[in-house]
Amino acid sequence: MTPSPPSPGRADAAAPKRVLVVDDSFIMRRLISEIVESDPDLKVVDTAENGKVALQKARDVKPDLILMDIEMPEMSGIETLRRLRVRSAAKVVILSFRATEGSLETAEARRFGAADVIEKPSGSLSLDLNQRMGGELVGRLRRVLNLPPRPLPGDAGAAAEPAFVAEPPLPAALVRSHEALLSVMAEGLIEFDPALRVVAVNEAARTILRQPELAPGKRLYDIFSDYNIETGDLVRSLLAAGEEAKGIEVEFSAEDGHWIPLRLAVTPVPTETGAEAGGLLVFEDTSRERTLRQMLERTASRDVASQLLAQGKSDLGGTVVRATVLFGDIRGFTALSEQLGPQGAVALLNEYFSFMEDVVTGKGGIVDKYIGDAIMALFGIPESAGNDTAKALGAAQTMLTALDLFNQRREAAGRVRIGIGIATGDVIAGNIGSPSRMNYTVIGDAVNMASRIESLTKSYGSRILICENTRRDLDATVPLRQLDRIRVRGQRSPTTLYEVLSAEEAAAAGWLQAFEAGRAAYAAGRFEEALVGFAAALAHRADDTAAALLAERCRQLMAAAPAAWDGVWQTD
Repeated sequence: MTPSPPSPGRADAAAPKRVLVVDDSFIMRRLISEIVESDPDLKVVDTAENGKVALQKARDVKPDLILMDIEMPEMSGIETLRRLRVRSAAKVVILSFRATEGSLETAEARRFGAADVIEKPSGSLSLDLNQRMGGELVGRLRRVLNLPPRPLPGDAGAAAEPAFVAEPPLPAALVRSHEALLSVMAEGLIEFDPALRVVAVNEAARTILRQPELAPGKRLYDIFSDYNIETGDLVRSLLAAGEEAKGIEVEFSAEDGHWIPLRLAVTPVPTETGAEAGGLLVFEDTSRERTLRQMLERTASRDVASQLLAQGKSDLGGTVVRATVLFGDIRGFTALSEQLGPQGAVALLNEYFSFMEDVVTGKGGIVDKYIGDAIMALFGIPESAGNDTAKALGAAQTMLTALDLFNQRREAAGRVRIGIGIATGDVIAGNIGSPSRMNYTVIGDAVNMASRIESLTKSYGSRILICENTRRDLDATVPLRQLDRIRVRGQRSPTTLYEVLSAEEAAAAGWLQAFEAGRAAYAAGRFEEALVGFAAALAHRADDTAAALLAERCRQLMAAAPAAWDGVWQTD
């Protein structure tokens, strides 16, 4: 087979340049990867959801370039960049919301070796990414990769170990007495002399750092090498300055590839002459705390987990909280799953939920649970962050935008449609379940209301429906259509049902006026007049399912007039 000729401008005709994409957002990783691979000279070899994973994958796949978000949980882009500059030859391009020349973030990124800093679209989802910045991003990546090879700032000096003056070995008896004293400690402890050699070390330190060979005589940078040099620099600078520090949170990269979260305390110990200081490094492994937090976040949320850990207990008692509840459900999923088969259905749900969770968390909400093909999200839990109802509506609108993006990638398999219901009210929030399985969740009328009105999106042909309480909390400028006055099953009090409109729908004045005239007559019991209004609305928009539904209801009420009509319809 004759190989195809290299594309114009390719710096290395042998193979495309290898790119690692790092971003905590599933959607952004997807979009950015597509942009990068739109250039035949660039190939995305892998993606990573955070800095720690990126550091490990940088070792494994050895990319030519790393394209990385600056804001990520656990380890920021800047911190990852600081560690990368020591051991990776890959060029790093940072994506930042504040990537203007002269900004502090840009200056800091360049100081730690970023080859370029590019503006990132705001929001957890940006559908205009390909059009607005795709060409610019690819162009700048190409310029970075075509630059002549040069070491990243700090490469020459960061990895070099400081030269220490050799000193006579310490007396064996002193070392043994130190070992005996330190062996009873659960925390790791390492004592350094002024030349930053290990004087004493306990077994806990060897276990925590996974360095069984750690012994007196080792140097600071024998312990903190590779991706840990920045930690070694920090300890060294504190001891040199004679400064005590506690509660320092770091991530330690073990030789077996594992990351160990540590909490450090550094205490300088002056010599008798006071000229130079050695010191003590005490540290604990916070993996259990991290694991507990991650476990809680899977069943509750990051905010709930933080509150649980801060309170020092593993449960949250029931409290009454005003919250906004969102239910979103895939329409016709049973038929879709039969078409896709078991594996295809599961793959679709996993990708769909990845998109939707990205949106919900980006808008300040938490995913409470997945129920089959439905998602339940909470806003204002465990505590209000302000504008919770507006954030819930923003999430619902962005979920529809994300769905468009999701559907663009599966046109051949058929488009997925969803309905969303939102309700606001007092709920009981707490850790609910059995002793062996607990889940922080909410119960109450608002939960039932959100679920019921989500199911009504099918009947009214709506994408987003909200209840009366939600409407009261929203800004008056939100485009809405008052649909009906209903009493849902399980609720004693009725609520007014509103449909959230798109900008195009809100601009259709004739259609909305006709529907409103029909709805007002219907509520007053003037069913013949209401039919005229709904017919006029259908003349404007033949696909107005709500108008057709209410018109049919008018005919039923005209055929069997109720003894008393209050404008409230009892739903199934």
